[in-house]
Amino acid sequence: MVAPIRPERVEYTQLQAVDTPKPTKTWSPLQHHTLYDAVKHRLEQKGFEIADTTHLLSHEDNRYFGTVCLKPEEGVPYARMVGIRNSHDKRFCASIVAGARVICCANGMFVGDELALSRKHTSRIHDDLPQKIDESFGKLLQEWKRNDMRLLEYQATTISDMDANDLIIRSLDNGAIASSAIPEVLKQYREPPHEQFKPRTLWSLHNAFTEVLKKHPLLVSERSRALQKTFDEDLILS
Repeated sequence: MVAPIRPERVEYTQLQAVDTPKPTKTWSPLQHHTLYDAVKHRLEQKGFEIADTTHLLSHEDNRYFGTVCLKPEEGVPYARMVGIRNSHDKRFCASIVAGARVICCANGMFVGDELALSRKHTSRIHDDLPQKIDESFGKLLQEWKRNDMRLLEYQATTISDMDANDLIIRSLDNGAIASSAIPEVLKQYREPPHEQFKPRTLWSLHNAFTEVLKKHPLLVSERSRALQKTFDEDLILS
């Protein structure tokens, strides 16, 4: 029987219990919870208040994706977030990425031209991980600030149905969605389940996409960053 690959949400204690393969001369796997602990510790050290965390495991617990969501500012419709990814099957580097979570629907997005941290599982990963995570926080803060500006622009930019259709096709071309997802994106945009997304803006269309993307959590990081690049093609962000 083929082992299921659908990601399963687990508690932190279950994450701690995952067995880590033995290292080789050239490959040194990192415990999933060690990467999460290091990120959470740095956030708390820097004074951020954590509101929520999630942990997903797949591929016989060899692949991990987690999120750390910060407490949102009053009156802001989203919260800053960090995505964390690791693998024991050499599929992914140990990595973190900046993101945001929309409060009313828990849709997540990840942003940035590159990952804030991408560290291969070589023999020195356990020694330099704290330093690499410290270095990554400069990138996280920069991306969060840029994303604050981005989302304000999205909310302020009205679009026609023709513009929305064009963005959907460009998002498909750029790898943000699969062709099979187009009908659901259109449905979410035309019949938004939340009052906040009824205005015909980039913000509403973007949330139609993220509502669909969240059904595939292991693909959200790459696809939402491709989506961001597509939407930003017509915006100027300093």
